[in-house]
Amino acid sequence: MNNDLMTMAPSHSPSTRKRRDGATPDKPPKLNKTKRPKSSREAPSASYWESCLWATMKYILYACGALMVPPILNLAALNQEETVIKQNGGLPYDIGWNQNLFLNCTGEGSPTVILEAPVGQSSEVWYAVQPALAEVTRVCSYDRAGLGLSDRSYKNSTDEDQKRRGPESTVERMVTDLHYLITASSDQPKPFILVGAEMGSIVARFYAQLYEEEVSDVVLVDPLVEVLFEEEDGVWRKMWYGHTMPYGVLAQLAASTGLTRIGLILKLLNLPIKAQGIPEEVILRQKHLMCRPSHQSASVDEHYFTNETFSQIRTAYKVKPFPKSVSVTIVTGNYHDDELPNVLNEAWEFSLEFLESIHPDAKRIRINGSDGHMIYRRPGELVDIVKKLVRRWRDSNRPKGKPAPTDDS
Repeated sequence: MNNDLMTMAPSHSPSTRKRRDGATPDKPPKLNKTKRPKSSREAPSASYWESCLWATMKYILYACGALMVPPILNLAALNQEETVIKQNGGLPYDIGWNQNLFLNCTGEGSPTVILEAPVGQSSEVWYAVQPALAEVTRVCSYDRAGLGLSDRSYKNSTDEDQKRRGPESTVERMVTDLHYLITASSDQPKPFILVGAEMGSIVARFYAQLYEEEVSDVVLVDPLVEVLFEEEDGVWRKMWYGHTMPYGVLAQLAASTGLTRIGLILKLLNLPIKAQGIPEEVILRQKHLMCRPSHQSASVDEHYFTNETFSQIRTAYKVKPFPKSVSVTIVTGNYHDDELPNVLNEAWEFSLEFLESIHPDAKRIRINGSDGHMIYRRPGELVDIVKKLVRRWRDSNRPKGKPAPTDDS
């Protein structure tokens, strides 16, 4: 039985067994040669890469052109607008050091009213006040260095005379520039009634400290006070340097790239002066200055160096008391800005209490229903206050025997 099974089983001897790969002891196995399929896509040629390179460069040039066109067009528009704006009044006056300041004087007579704008703003904020005061006396408004149509200071670190003018964009430099402008450069009739709004009020006070013989009165409109950043745990300092300053830097960048002009064309931006019935020439000037990088840069600097300005006015009061021959009038509304939170308006009010404490003889006038924008929203009340000061000075300096005038002149 076992022999039968052995007979039926297939032979597994090495001589007769064939492997699956076809190999036998006498024949080596066949190697399967796998054919690599032909690629349906051949390698890119050199001309293909050249075309891709040129296409990429073309798009880069388009992008660069798109970025360069707005600032170039903005610069051309600024040059054209400046010619028109200068025809609306005012002249550049050389104050020395290769620097011109823009001054606009109207009206005749003494005393001369000098109008000082708020921080970072130019003389057009007085568009409603100046014509009304010019009916009775001489009135001058001007642009501080770098603002409006005035030149920035020529930087020369080796000029010792310029160093004595004080750091740029601080009240010491502002007062020195103003003194040269209204005396040596343009020789305006004295005495001066200095009317300053916000930062302009510090300029008015500092000027009266240094040149008291030239000043009869100062009018401080919604004044900025040197203790403001200390009130209410420094809430104004945080606002000033945490919000206002960064916004100013963005405005400067937008002006430099021409984006501000595009925003104005598309009516996406508002003018700094918000009032009814603004003359067209003032609107043109406002738009022009919003698109002018040098103006925006000077505005940022005035904000940035406000702390230094506060330090300088403190030092001035320590060195010398405020002259008693100069009257002080403080004009405010019910609050600084009706669009700001109450805590900021309260801190502003506390700073005014300090101002009254160092000027105990000052006259405080509150215009109900108004705020710091009164110089162009409620100009009539401010004009009346200044006119009274003009009449008072004329009455006290009228020759004996000469009758008083019957009108506001």
